[in-house]
Amino acid sequence: MRARLSLAFAATLLALPALSLPALAAGPATSSPSAVRTASVPADDALPPQVLGLIASAAPIPLTCTDGACTALVSSFCLQEDRPPPSAGQRYDTAGAGDVTLVVRRTDGSTEEFSAAGLLGYVSEGDFTRTRIELPAKRLASLDAAEVAVRIAPLVALMPRTDIAPPAAVAARDAETAEGAPRFAAEAFFKPGTPRADAAVTLARLINLLPATGPVRTQPANAISAAAAKAWGQVQASGALQGVSQDGVERAKSEVDRCAAYADMGFKITLRGCLSKSHDRTMREVNEELWKSQPGY
Repeated sequence: MRARLSLAFAATLLALPALSLPALAAGPATSSPSAVRTASVPADDALPPQVLGLIASAAPIPLTCTDGACTALVSSFCLQEDRPPPSAGQRYDTAGAGDVTLVVRRTDGSTEEFSAAGLLGYVSEGDFTRTRIELPAKRLASLDAAEVAVRIAPLVALMPRTDIAPPAAVAARDAETAEGAPRFAAEAFFKPGTPRADAAVTLARLINLLPATGPVRTQPANAISAAAAKAWGQVQASGALQGVSQDGVERAKSEVDRCAAYADMGFKITLRGCLSKSHDRTMREVNEELWKSQPGY
């Protein structure tokens, strides 16, 4: 992606395309919280992975605690088309004008909010479209917390963590991308209230409610439909859909119904894998429009 972006936003809202049935088999593999890596910048000045942005979320995103870590998937997007995408396990650090807030409900029922700076880890799921937020369970215990969630402000960016410092020119460009005009321009494409961004963050909330691993459809098809209905009901009951555009909610619901229909037709899928593909496709559609908005694309 070039260093300067246009603020023009003339994207026409398109209906979500049908899923490719052969691609639905098992869904994308996810890495465990412990299977992480950092990128190296070799002496030949190979470029680090892409600088990313996070979609803002006014409603707190709950973290699920299991196996020694509290995690949540959040929607992320690429700010540098010309850089290599992050591989699974690539670690990132927050940058930009926005902040991530930790929302802690303590064991006595009280709630406290404070900056999450230095408390959370950010790990790529193997593409620019989804990033995993992590909080070690032992840190949760030190906060005397029964539950924890995050709230993402506008203009949060993610810088790839590297073993070797990149050349000064590369570092300067990355800082400008994360904190300057490129990040501000991207906000117009991914800000809350835009239908596809709202659909993506809603799908991410649904994905967070589903098991991360497991065999492909060992249950009857109606069990997958029931799981889809249950997850949708949970998101509705949480209040997370308040303030989300109606078009965004309808787009997300249509993807849930589509995945349930594929299961009913006998295709071997996991609900999480199917929704993940829907989420990623939606994010890529908007990202491509962001890239094409650049002068001279």
